[in-house]
This record gives sequence, C-alpha cells and structure tokens, in this order.
Amino acid sequence: MENETNQKDRHFAEDHIYQGNRREPYIKAISYFVFGLFFITVGIVNFLKLKNWEQTGGTYEMNQATELMYKIGGKWFILAFMVVLGLVIGRKGFVLWKRIKTQERI
Repeated sequence: MENETNQKDRHFAEDHIYQGNRREPYIKAISYFVFGLFFITVGIVNFLKLKNWEQTGGTYEMNQATELMYKIGGKWFILAFMVVLGLVIGRKGFVLWKRIKTQERI
C-alpha cells in the first residue's frame, strides 16, 4: 500500500509547498504581503516626519541606519530604500501565491 503522498512522483518536487498544515503556505504568502506593506508605510511615514523636521527645524532622533541613509541621500533615499524593500518582499508574497495556485491545479 502506497502512502498518500508518493515522493517518487514527478509532481512531488523538492520545493513542494505542502509540508505541513494546508493553510501554512497561504499564511506565509499573506505575511509577505503584509510585511511589504509595512515597510512601504514605514518609509512614507519616516519621509513625512523628515520633511516636517527639515521645514521646522529642531531636533529629530534617528537610529544609526537611518542617519547613515540620510547622510548618503537624504529623505528621498530613505523613502526609495523602504519602498524598494517593501516591493521586493511583496513580490515574494505574490510569487509564492501564484506558485500555490499553480500547484493546486496539478
């Protein structure tokens, strides 16, 4: 009697997404989307705070990474970095989602 999942089957690849709970791949894909949106939102909020700080003056506390990015390219570099990071992570979620849907059709 064969197992329900035959690992010698040609459709059972090394990157088979169903390794545990059936909902796990969906949760992973959705979490990538959420993290991508989070980074984009943080970038926009940080950009607006820096813009306000540049216009009004005063003091603004930054961590070392933000300070380094600000010295390299200003508020626009920080915004671009966070948006690109968010898009890369969001794209990973989109690709994973498409892969899940493709494997469900097999």
